[in-house]
Amino acid sequence: MFKGFVMAALMLLGASQLDQYLTHGRYTDAAISMLRQIRHSFGI
Repeated sequence: MFKGFVMAALMLLGASQLDQYLTHGRYTDAAISMLRQIRHSFGI
């Protein structure tokens, strides 16, 4: 289970770095904003 978590975290980190390089973080910023709104809707 821990190996899967580490693999997923590394893949997300790699995708974020690729997004920063190719599109100056446009999609990463949108994903973080969406997660913030989801968190807010659950009251966390």
